[in-house]
Amino acid sequence: MKKEHDFSVTALRVVQEATGQIEPNPTKTRAFDAKALGRRGGLKGGKARAEKLTPEQRSEIASKAGRARWAAFLYDEIKATQAAALLLELNGGSIDYAKCIKLLYSIEKESLNRWMRPVIYDDLYSMPFGQAVSQTMDRAEYRQRKAKSFWSNHIETSADNNLQLIKECGKEKLSRAEIELIEEIFETNRNKPTEQLFDEHHDAKLFPEWKDPHGSSIKTTHSDLLSYLGKTPDQIKEFEEHLAELAYLKKMST
Repeated sequence: MKKEHDFSVTALRVVQEATGQIEPNPTKTRAFDAKALGRRGGLKGGKARAEKLTPEQRSEIASKAGRARWAAFLYDEIKATQAAALLLELNGGSIDYAKCIKLLYSIEKESLNRWMRPVIYDDLYSMPFGQAVSQTMDRAEYRQRKAKSFWSNHIETSADNNLQLIKECGKEKLSRAEIELIEEIFETNRNKPTEQLFDEHHDAKLFPEWKDPHGSSIKTTHSDLLSYLGKTPDQIKEFEEHLAELAYLKKMST
């Protein structure tokens, strides 16, 4: 019988990572970011709630359909805003909307590659102009009447599709390692025009996960992306299970 996961140990580790006490361990596929739950320092009572799951609930979490459904709860808008704001800061205060989306996708991809966990837990899609983080893209699109959200309170999109920071949003949800990753991705792409990034996203050697949506969109699951990154089936299965458990605990806490 498989040993039940100790969520208190997991929470301690991710808090240490988030506060810079230790670096994310790429060999630990269980080191998910408890701050994605929206509570500084992790989820109180997470272990107790996990222990109270019924066999039926555990079966639901473990099922493929269950994993897909629960994963939708994990998107972290505050963390996405802070990551985008850091890109704006590095670029001198503003950045092209589409370039920002491409960089955020690359950050998610490289985070999965290094640490087996996303940064902002966004939904990933193949779009006509390449890969995208879809929930963040929805918030970043220019609209005359924008919806009230943490993103719109801090970042504004102009009519010519430039993002500008209108209010400081901090960096407290980003770990030191995540900040360094964002800076690294930005430096790698600093001088690339948006059109070059579009071309790169259509290059099968650089982005083999991109599928031509023929004017629409095609979802790229985290599991598919991990497969393209060369992760083993066992690593991917463990990632899926822990992602679903984390999402289920978040749902139970709201």
